[in-house]
Amino acid sequence: MENYYSKEACKIQGIGKKMADKVMEIMESGHLRKIDHLGEAVPVLEMFTNIWGAGAKTAQLWYTQGFRTLEDIRTKANLNHNQIIGLKHYDDFLDRMPREEAAAIEKTVKEAAQFLDPGLLAMACGSYRRGKDTCGDVDVLISHPDGKSHRGVFSKVLQSLHQSGFLTDDLVSHEESGEQKKYMGVCRLPGPGRLHRRLDVIVVPYGEFACSLMYFTGSAHFNRSMRALAKTKRMSLSEHSLNSDVLRQGSLKVYGGTPLPTLTEKDVFTHLGIPFREPQERDW
Repeated sequence: MENYYSKEACKIQGIGKKMADKVMEIMESGHLRKIDHLGEAVPVLEMFTNIWGAGAKTAQLWYTQGFRTLEDIRTKANLNHNQIIGLKHYDDFLDRMPREEAAAIEKTVKEAAQFLDPGLLAMACGSYRRGKDTCGDVDVLISHPDGKSHRGVFSKVLQSLHQSGFLTDDLVSHEESGEQKKYMGVCRLPGPGRLHRRLDVIVVPYGEFACSLMYFTGSAHFNRSMRALAKTKRMSLSEHSLNSDVLRQGSLKVYGGTPLPTLTEKDVFTHLGIPFREPQERDW
């Protein structure tokens, strides 16, 4: 019977001897020994990838090294800076915050910014702006309508939030993309029982504010759909701008095109020729 299963399997196009042997094992025993361990691996890998700063490859590496618990990671794994902080605040980061807490975090960042310059805008994006009841983290976008006074405020706002004790840990403390500056860190509101929360602060020039607002509001699937639509119209959409007359050769962008005026998010929708969607309608 062994040879029968193996020979029959080998007759199927694309199935060789090794695959035929696996078919034979399943036919005989009802399962494949090689994947028996996957059942126990899934929850462990999920736990490891919930550590901020650890992706799927890192989680798989830790698993193959024999680690099975957070204590194993804490005591035996070679952790980078972000993973150390992610592990330290593991439970806090997994606990989604009510939108009232996200609003208080937005207010704290806004007050720090407007103490420097009352004209600065500070707006929470992400799932908070999409109207969700709970949020995993908070992204606060800062800009200035005069197009120039956003310069120099990035480090000053962060310094103020550090001095007050609101910012407790830095993850990626400074990331630049053109004139945009991004901070990724950890904050905690004052008062008993408050948890550590993930916070991103992004300072952008006002000419990029609308596209940045759309990008950091999401959802990720909505953003991908909008970028794909732009591509069909020989445009390109990013957190910086919506460009027209983009030239591509296959997947390669040969010419980046010309930025279109986008003072508001509605301008982006208008240029793309589609009806405006409110933030709470973008969760798909």
